Amino acid sequence: MDIKKDILWRVYLCFIAMALLGMVVLGRAFYIQRIEGKYWEKMGDSLHLKYLPIQAERGTIYSEDGNMLSTSVPIFDVFIDFGAEGLREKMVNVLGKI
Repeated sequence: MDIKKDILWRVYLCFIAMALLGMVVLGRAFYIQRIEGKYWEKMGDSLHLKYLPIQAERGTIYSEDGNMLSTSVPIFDVFIDFGAEGLREKMVNVLGKI
């Protein structure tokens, strides 16, 4: 009988420990959702990606006999800003103090 009581004591102890752990998890979930909820909503809204529509390339259109009727030619604009901070730092390193 003594072995049975020892085993039951350990089982009850494990049950109480698991019940306490479950209550801590539920309590923490309640705290995060109700108390810190507004903060995390703002954080989530600020970290969303912004999706912008872009013009798709049309590709090439061929006629029934295989001749090309129309094609899309990509056009790119290339700009450079000589007043950018990174370029100014490189110019100082190359030319010395300006």
